[in-house]
Amino acid sequence: MKFFLVPVIIIYTGWFFSEAQVLQVASDVEYEHLQSDEQQILSDFGSKIEQYFNNYEWIEDEFEYDVEVQVQIIFMNVRQTHERLFSAQIVFTSNSGEAFLDQNWEFPYDPGSSMSHIKGLFDPLTHVLDYYAYMILAGEMDTNGPFLGEAQYSQARDIIEQGLRSEYSKGWSARLDEHQIITDVRTKPLRRIKPDFFEAMYLFQEKKYREAFILSKKVIEGLEEVFKVSPNNRYLNMFFNSHHRQLGVLFQQQNKYLNKLVELDSKHRETYRKYMKN
Repeated sequence: MKFFLVPVIIIYTGWFFSEAQVLQVASDVEYEHLQSDEQQILSDFGSKIEQYFNNYEWIEDEFEYDVEVQVQIIFMNVRQTHERLFSAQIVFTSNSGEAFLDQNWEFPYDPGSSMSHIKGLFDPLTHVLDYYAYMILAGEMDTNGPFLGEAQYSQARDIIEQGLRSEYSKGWSARLDEHQIITDVRTKPLRRIKPDFFEAMYLFQEKKYREAFILSKKVIEGLEEVFKVSPNNRYLNMFFNSHHRQLGVLFQQQNKYLNKLVELDSKHRETYRKYMKN
């Protein structure tokens, strides 16, 4: 089965002024591949996931707004060792365009137990959730200022180290690779221009087109910097997948810049061409 990450269209009006910085997670759980008794065990799994994310203060910071996240969990199978291990794919997408697909989530699950933020031993269920919470929040913080997500990326890295040392190490090498790509020096130009991109979209929404265009040119320069040294960078591809339509809007009728976007992101060339001047 193939899963596609759907680009996120952001509604900019008002999202800067929400009252609280919290995760607002909506989950969708699929377990049709499993036996009926296994499905019964997971009957309230989605609501527990939402409670785990939504009823917790993940970070303290000066930016107070909701971070909306969609989580899709697809249970694939169950295998029996000394315990019953559930295997699932999990997809995270956020309202700022962070998008992660994890195909190697495996964990024991007891429907009678609660998901706790108080950690003793490594928990292959909640530590994966924690990892993605911090990865999404790190990307979100970066939209507020260059590299403001460093603390959250560091927290995510700490969880990776715990996962690699645990008896539930499956999937953590891939997560480490993902983390290294995003935090690598070659990806820094993209992280540096993320606040400019969101500010440009806000200014465009406010009909301040000249100011928006000045920032937009800085955005494309940063994207080009990453492309030159790492053309297949997964975080760069994530950004294009999530924001190609907004980039087209920012550069509409500016064929010079739209052609540059076609070079950098040929996957979405039809989107950019749609905004070109005839």
